[in-house]
Amino acid sequence: MGNALEGRVALVTGAGRGIGLAVAARLARDGAAVVVNDVDADVASEAVETIAAAGGRAVAAPGSVVNLDDVAAMLGGAVESFGGLDILVNNAGITADAMAHNMTDEQWDLVCDVALKGTFNLCRAAFPMLRGSRDNPPAHHRKVVNMASINGIYGIAGNVNYSAAKGGVIALTKSLAREWARHRINVNAAAPGYIAGTRLTGARDDDTGLGIPQEIIERIEAQIPIGRAGTPEDVAGAVAWLASPDSDYATGQVIELHGGREMVELL
Repeated sequence: MGNALEGRVALVTGAGRGIGLAVAARLARDGAAVVVNDVDADVASEAVETIAAAGGRAVAAPGSVVNLDDVAAMLGGAVESFGGLDILVNNAGITADAMAHNMTDEQWDLVCDVALKGTFNLCRAAFPMLRGSRDNPPAHHRKVVNMASINGIYGIAGNVNYSAAKGGVIALTKSLAREWARHRINVNAAAPGYIAGTRLTGARDDDTGLGIPQEIIERIEAQIPIGRAGTPEDVAGAVAWLASPDSDYATGQVIELHGGREMVELL
């Protein structure tokens, strides 16, 4: 186990699987105590078991980032279990793809509520904990890392709700960075491109219909200049740096993680 984050407490949303789980596991490996959120309680508990088996400290905090009572419970869990909060990683997200002219209000609202409003909900609710009090300010920088996407920078066909939501996450990140810098709270974003091994970017599952046809995966990977698809651990490494003291002078930044290939067209 590393010690770059020793004594820090982190909350990671959407951390039951994929990128979120990789982030939570990496922060725990670097010494942080981690509150693992997922809308699926069983998945959150399994993630905690995985982290504990590797020697890390973690507790589950199931709930939806859209529900303000659940948000309060997540933050309360950080205080109850570990005494506070130093690092917030807003990773929860969802997709509901359709071309714009066919997209329903429900598809638009679902994606924007989770990815954008959910991120705002956590940031707003966590601010008093991250700031501390005038009489007892934290001795170190606190960190917020929001999960954006290259879709939010470049856009993508058939994905306008997700692209718009992630573009909003980037603007939210930059605005909060300006508001909170004087409190020594760094607010940055990671913007992954095609990341293999996640629930929605893996090979298509004929039972669930999720994922991408294998021939499209092969076409995408062949066009990535660095020579391979990204992994959840690649994203976790960037998030770990943004959560660490090494990034104390970085705020309002968006780190693109796409192996040199900005756009991934799936159509």
